Amino acid sequence: MDINVFFNILSSPDNALLPGATAAWLALHLGWAIVLGTGVFLLAERFVPRYPWALAGLALLWTLLPGALSPAFWLGLAFQSPSTMTVFLCLSWLLGQGGRIPSAAASFAAADAQAFKRLLAPAVLLGWILLLDTLALLPVSVYAWGFAASTVAVAVVTAALYWLRQGSRASALPLAVLAFFVLTRLPSGNLWDALLDPLLWLVLQAGWLFSVARRRWQTRCLPAATRA
Repeated sequence: MDINVFFNILSSPDNALLPGATAAWLALHLGWAIVLGTGVFLLAERFVPRYPWALAGLALLWTLLPGALSPAFWLGLAFQSPSTMTVFLCLSWLLGQGGRIPSAAASFAAADAQAFKRLLAPAVLLGWILLLDTLALLPVSVYAWGFAASTVAVAVVTAALYWLRQGSRASALPLAVLAFFVLTRLPSGNLWDALLDPLLWLVLQAGWLFSVARRRWQTRCLPAATRA
């Protein structure tokens, strides 16, 4: 095979591997079940602290119902499936609350927190690029690149190098998500859908803006406190 033909096959989005219908249905319902279960647990822990696990379990079971009885059906119509990154983050946090693995707050302490913060800017930037692509404001289709094998390979190598450089649990998260995507192609066969979704992008962007505002506030208050 000619080397140019080989690289054209790797870089072409027309040769994408897509998940089966059953796998996509399971990803939709299980993904939203974990995300909604996490949200219900957070609310219940604040307002009904005696029954957070029971309420989270009910939300999870409700999401697993078939057809229009499940909130996953309506959420899927509006937002498609949650990204694998979102599901992994929620699942890690839920398992941490059960004492099986360190909680997210403990996992991202010290070096892990720094590694996680370094992922915020690329994630926010990727979200803006995909938004501009959705609005057809870019000269190329960046979303279509997510179906190409070469894009997945570059992402895996980048994530592996980042993990080797940082050596923390938080830095291994993108690599774990990519490994799951390579094995299953979930949730849609597109790399960007595995790494980011609109909900996660908004949460990360809000957190980034909050951190910037807090740093500026601290910078303003520090000279005033020094003068006092």
